[in-house]
Amino acid sequence: MTTVEEIKAIVAHYDNHREWHDLARGNGNLGDGYYSFSKGEPTNLNIGFPEACRRMTHYLGVLGQLAADSVVLDLGCGEGTPAINMAKQFGCEVVGVDLSTNNLKKARSFLQEESSTLKIEFHEENFFNLPQSLMNREYTHVWAQVSFFHTHAHLRKCIDVAAAALKPGGTFILVDYCGPRHPVFTRDTSKSAPDMDEYVKTVREAGFKVLLQEDASRHFLAGTTFLRKIAGEEKNNFEINFYDGRISSIKEGLIGMVIVIAQKQ
Repeated sequence: MTTVEEIKAIVAHYDNHREWHDLARGNGNLGDGYYSFSKGEPTNLNIGFPEACRRMTHYLGVLGQLAADSVVLDLGCGEGTPAINMAKQFGCEVVGVDLSTNNLKKARSFLQEESSTLKIEFHEENFFNLPQSLMNREYTHVWAQVSFFHTHAHLRKCIDVAAAALKPGGTFILVDYCGPRHPVFTRDTSKSAPDMDEYVKTVREAGFKVLLQEDASRHFLAGTTFLRKIAGEEKNNFEINFYDGRISSIKEGLIGMVIVIAQKQ
């Protein structure tokens, strides 16, 4: 379970960096993008971060077989952009939950700019303590995009929440950062994150059948390279140093990104 201190730290992480996130990533894009590659190098960094994030949402949705009759619980929905994108791309219903009042304020603002036909709702909740009114819904999918890294010490509990929310045969779509170096949250590189094998092992132990596991670190590196470019253009030395360190760590295999698609048994 998250402590009061952990909750405050998670909320502060977004509030303290919101201005930079909006500038570099585009409004609401708190995750990572999906890119094309040739001979190991990204070929389309010029598409920009928002479009790359839309492509990642579509890629994950295709892997997880989202459809118009899908009902998705988005754990740690952030500012709501993935929820909005998946509803637009697949016609599915999305229930997003997040701890941050300011994240959800932005999410609802972005949603107001979209078609009223989108089936999306946002709730301010700790996903370890979701009310029965939300848990009693019949979710065909649970989506967790770079939200568990905030609480890696409780990884099994995070995945248990997904298992409890899903109907039998439902699909768990997970994308998150993997270790051994913790990449972003406290910016304290002494902290570690689970590696890909630990993610997969924990998902299986929670009662899922793993359908796909993928090392998505090259996409993580491509997006980080783009953000480093923006930091350089803005002459933001703090972010320049941060992204230089992250790029080095990704190339050394100290941090990365994992995708897991799994089915509840």
